[in-house]
Amino acid sequence: MKVKTPAKLFNTVVSMAAAVALSFGLSGNATATENSCTANPFNPASGDVAGLVQALQRATNTGQAVTITGTFTIDEPIKIVVRRDLTVDATGASFRAAEGLNGDMFSLDVVETSSDTCRYSDGRNANVTWTGGNFEFSKALNSTTVPIQSRVPASRQGTEATADALSIRGAWNNGPQRIDNAIVNNVLMRGTIGAGKTAFDAGGDSGVFMSSVKRGEVNNSQFYGIRDAAIYVSANNSDATMRSEFHLVNNIIKRVYDGISSKRGADGIVMRLNYVEDSAVALSIKENISGRLASNITIDENQIVRSVRGILLENTRNTRVTNNTLRSLGGLVAGSESPLGGGGKYRGVIFEGLGGTDNELIDNTFNGDGSTAARQAKTVIAVSNTSLNGKTNAPYVSSGNTFNTYIDQQLINE
Repeated sequence: MKVKTPAKLFNTVVSMAAAVALSFGLSGNATATENSCTANPFNPASGDVAGLVQALQRATNTGQAVTITGTFTIDEPIKIVVRRDLTVDATGASFRAAEGLNGDMFSLDVVETSSDTCRYSDGRNANVTWTGGNFEFSKALNSTTVPIQSRVPASRQGTEATADALSIRGAWNNGPQRIDNAIVNNVLMRGTIGAGKTAFDAGGDSGVFMSSVKRGEVNNSQFYGIRDAAIYVSANNSDATMRSEFHLVNNIIKRVYDGISSKRGADGIVMRLNYVEDSAVALSIKENISGRLASNITIDENQIVRSVRGILLENTRNTRVTNNTLRSLGGLVAGSESPLGGGGKYRGVIFEGLGGTDNELIDNTFNGDGSTAARQAKTVIAVSNTSLNGKTNAPYVSSGNTFNTYIDQQLINE
């Protein structure tokens, strides 16, 4: 999976006079961010992208909720400066990336200096809630950081480091954090259209990206055909003490490179009741920056079908992997019978540099794919213990786990 640098992604510092954070209309012409703290938000007319931008900016300038119901074609990245609470109900709305969209479809960002405008008089932080909406970005350009760049065709190669459908960034470089809670509910995101498509056919980048918020949630949402991660969350890139917590619950994810991924030492991660099908990596905690620790991790009651690496855990502490079902390990992934990034093997759970004293691997089900003789011949490992930076894994409680006959090795030290 790619390495995104949050500071690089959202902290372009310009003066207020130069209009921090440009918002773009349907024609692609830039208009300065609206700075009125009293103008009310409104439901923009269907197709009026400039009105959509204005409505969203007014909503966070005033802290008033906004409802969006129209259909919009986005041909330039929409950048909203988060100031007060931003509450969006986009149930019934549709957002389609125009062919050649280069960059994030929506960025809801805290921006240094500009986020001070219209801020609450008592100095409290903002909350961001986005509910509903159909996001389709099959014709958007891929970012420069999607996995396996060699699989990006020249016609779909973008120039931006990020091209996510909905991104929320709660701090600029070195902070401080200005978003307490960020919640995304009931969104539908599609990076491919049509039958027979894989993650490598997808436009754009990730689906939902959150960074540097104090607490984030992505719940009850659906993702189909995503070039990178359906849900990608991260702690701050520059300041390891600026912690984040994320709960990612009850999402349906199909045909992706990464299903749900947390990076850079975000703590208190909960991945529960998610369904992930056809992924190179289904659920992961990735160190990304050497030495970053992620503590208090719960991976519970997820269903994973056809993944090269089902659950990947790097440099975690106090980690509980419980009640998960992993099926068809060794099956077809991204249209290929070869294990993408798996080093010739398929693995259910990978503990890499596990630490702490409260670790569990309990009541998980591991099933290899025995549907063809070729799949039966593949190497499928249920649990892999791997050192990280010379550190061997701490012990964990293991009980109640089950394995079918197509699992070649139940446990291996690699």
